[in-house]
Amino acid sequence: MESRKGITMLAATGMILGGVATTVGAEPADRPDTSAWVCERCPFADGLAGDVAAGPGYVSDDNPDFGNFAGLEEEGAFLALGADLWYRGADGRYVLVYGDRLGLDSRQLSIEGGQQGRYRLALDWKEIPWIWSDDARTFYQGAGTANQTLPAGWVTGNTADMTQLAPNLRTVNIGHQREILRLGAAFETQSPWRYRVDLEHTERQGNFVKGASFLFTGTELVAPLDQETTLVEAAVGYVRDRWQLEAAYQVSLFEANDVAVRWENPFPAFNQGTRGELSLAPDNEFHQVLLSGTWQFNRSWNLAGQVAFGRATQDEAFLAPTLNQSLAVPALPAASLDGEINTRIANVRLNGHLTDRLRGRVVVRYDERDNATPRYPVPVVVTDTFPTGTFVNKPYSYERRSVEAGLDYRLDRQVTLSASARRQTIDRDFQEVDETTTRGFSFGVRATPGERLVLRARFSRDERSNDFDPALLDPFENPGLRRFHFAEKDRDVVRVAADYAFTPRFSGGAYIEYADESYGDTLIGLSEATDRIFGVDLSARLHRNLSASAFVAWEFLEAEILGADNVVGQPWRATTDDHFLTAGFALDVRQLPGRWSHGSLRFTYAQADGEIEIEKRAEAPPFPDLQTRRFLLEADVERELSDQLSLALGYAVARAREDDFYRDGVGPDTMPNFISLGKVSPDRTVHVIRAMLRYRFQ
Repeated sequence: MESRKGITMLAATGMILGGVATTVGAEPADRPDTSAWVCERCPFADGLAGDVAAGPGYVSDDNPDFGNFAGLEEEGAFLALGADLWYRGADGRYVLVYGDRLGLDSRQLSIEGGQQGRYRLALDWKEIPWIWSDDARTFYQGAGTANQTLPAGWVTGNTADMTQLAPNLRTVNIGHQREILRLGAAFETQSPWRYRVDLEHTERQGNFVKGASFLFTGTELVAPLDQETTLVEAAVGYVRDRWQLEAAYQVSLFEANDVAVRWENPFPAFNQGTRGELSLAPDNEFHQVLLSGTWQFNRSWNLAGQVAFGRATQDEAFLAPTLNQSLAVPALPAASLDGEINTRIANVRLNGHLTDRLRGRVVVRYDERDNATPRYPVPVVVTDTFPTGTFVNKPYSYERRSVEAGLDYRLDRQVTLSASARRQTIDRDFQEVDETTTRGFSFGVRATPGERLVLRARFSRDERSNDFDPALLDPFENPGLRRFHFAEKDRDVVRVAADYAFTPRFSGGAYIEYADESYGDTLIGLSEATDRIFGVDLSARLHRNLSASAFVAWEFLEAEILGADNVVGQPWRATTDDHFLTAGFALDVRQLPGRWSHGSLRFTYAQADGEIEIEKRAEAPPFPDLQTRRFLLEADVERELSDQLSLALGYAVARAREDDFYRDGVGPDTMPNFISLGKVSPDRTVHVIRAMLRYRFQ
């Protein structure tokens, strides 16, 4: 089903072109061929219009990768169901109904109604599935819940000694379903006042993978996921001819029905560490008051800005330092966090014409996060095994200020020049870097040396400096480590693009982009990175009923990472070399022979290759290459059975294959001190067919 936006755009285009075609005084020979112009939803059409479609479909094989976000992960039949309806009354009342994939777990339903110029009511429902694996295996009883226990008769030891591991392994699906409900209402009056309220409620239910460890042993858990997020915004606006203001109150409420996941140690307990507990996302709230507005103070200049004040709170009860009562651990200093963060935001943008040819803009931004959470000396038990004293939490705060100014100058009818400069400063608390300053500038040019050619070029540079102080490093951090968002950095980006119309019906474009990053003060961490991108796209209208398009893009990403051995401090250097290729084409045909109304063919392909090399010891074996190959081919055709009824047929084939040494060949018992979920890299092909009857209301 096409989106309402796409159909509305086609309708608007049809109206505009229709106006040109009926220009008074035009000769018949000058008039364009209007047979292909369709106004599917003209604003002046009253009554019910649109279409509904329904029919069976079939998926050939289980494939979680193909089912991600699509709801087609399981083999078997499904119901293909959709609708795109609208009703307009002579008095301005209207109702829009759009439904897509209504018979699947990825369904969407949108309903909007109201009266133009007076009020609008809207409802939107979406379900989005996300699947990580359908072949993972676990031995835990209660996997996917907050409390996971070992099977009866469990034998500890290295994985080779766990005689009850293999007999108790069972397949578990890993993923979650997201359900989103949106409600909205807006009201307009004859006065300048405007009112609106919007509500969004999201539920995520399912599970996810979480790593768990005891000292030098570990396992992959299937942790529970049961969360709800509610967003509410109420606003009142005041609109005049040259300025407008809006005040809004925003609320975000997050609730998790599981606060932690507990599990039993499958390995021999050291220091009586038999049970573990890991926290999950805590409940929290955020409230914000926002004032925004614009002012068109003359024909050439306008001003826009916003100011916001917010407050986030989190007061979930602390978990116990450990569940192992045999360990001597001091009492907690408080029952809960009593966390509080105050935020302040201010943004101002001024832009307009300095002269007929020169346009300027200035943007100023301010963002402050004041963390007022109390500090507590919390007792620490490393991996539920070793008590190691106390740790005082750090209520991180920051203040971010930035200013940007830009100019666009129209040199002549063919050439436009642009330039901008920017500066951003971030002050932080409780970090090894108190302040980072980023300075940047860019230059660009847009030229049309001929009616058919458009050229664009842009160069930008950013430089970041810091005031790194080793004395502020956490005792547990490596003094040589530079975190990438703190490290001093230089980044240069060059992009050149061109579009050319070979004929009125055939056009193409190409672009090249090169980016280079270097981190000057990095001793351990990301040191250098380069990114090269090339792309070409073509589009053609081969006939009034036949159009085609194609694209291909390449990306080459290289990076250098510096490190040091944890024990003896021997330095090492790692390089990554990743290559990406994406390509595709589309073919659309209208008015096929007979009563076949239209057809389409679409193909997309993506591949990724990754190489990792580490220069450390001569005897170290090389890493295997990482590979990903995916393609999707879709074909659709529709035949008219009557003036209002048609038959739509569809076919799709998708394939996904990966080589991932992190997962391939790593079963639950492959490593002696780690139990994995045994997920297998995808290597599957799936076919999908569907047949739908479409009824059009006229």
